[in-house]
Amino acid sequence: MIRRGLVSSCVAVVLAGGFALGAGAAGALPVLPNVNVTPPASKAKLSKSFTRATRGLSGSVGLAITPVGGDSTMSFGPVRTARAWSTLKVPVSIAAERVNGPRVAGDVRAAIRRSDNTAAENLWDSMRSNSRAVDEVTAVLREGHDPRTHVASQIDRPASYPGATQWTLARQSRFGAHLPCLSDSNRVLGHMAAVESNQQWGVKILRQRGVSTAVKGGWGPVSDATGKYVVRQLGVVTTPRGAFAVSMAALPSSGSFDDGIAMLNRVGRWVGSNIGSMPVGTC
Repeated sequence: MIRRGLVSSCVAVVLAGGFALGAGAAGALPVLPNVNVTPPASKAKLSKSFTRATRGLSGSVGLAITPVGGDSTMSFGPVRTARAWSTLKVPVSIAAERVNGPRVAGDVRAAIRRSDNTAAENLWDSMRSNSRAVDEVTAVLREGHDPRTHVASQIDRPASYPGATQWTLARQSRFGAHLPCLSDSNRVLGHMAAVESNQQWGVKILRQRGVSTAVKGGWGPVSDATGKYVVRQLGVVTTPRGAFAVSMAALPSSGSFDDGIAMLNRVGRWVGSNIGSMPVGTC
């Protein structure tokens, strides 16, 4: 989403996944009942395997994994943070539903399934003002155990758009791990499980018995100074043993969206081949 009235050198090249979508006071993190977390296999072993699997990629990738209901995150690869772009539509959708109820259901569906920027802008505007939208989205992040992320907006100096929010992979993965535990996240997770073809990559390519995935992709320029893309994915992977959240990002040397997708598909296949070693949990 590109906020109306904002000027940026990258505006013209942001596509549907580039939610050219700040920060309220952090509240206490909620106590989540019945958390059951299974630890992963050796982190050192997984790190070596990840390095082998991603060797030869033309660019850099990063991956963070957190068991559902837990806060302990494993990180792999050199990429640790990037602009959120349309992955931020997940907390924005939940925040807008909390403020408006079912009347925004159509925009939530379009924003998540199609990564529609107009729908996402409608959701942001439905929260009445930039300041309130920042506070409402921040509240969702804090409830999801992300204690620090600052949501960028027009109230910043210089003014920005929400998709430019810097969201670290570790904090996004932790948010994803608590997303299924939020009492009002079922609708958004259902849409994430049914995203359209423009987001069917990364862990969404997994086709394994008993494994299901819910994802949200995001893509757009790395910064205002370049047209090169970062491609991101937030996902929740459910297995017969339990569930875990992933946050992944690709910075292709070419800067192209397609090359970023190919890189995240490599990461997704690695997750699938090691799915029995992933840390899992429940709410």
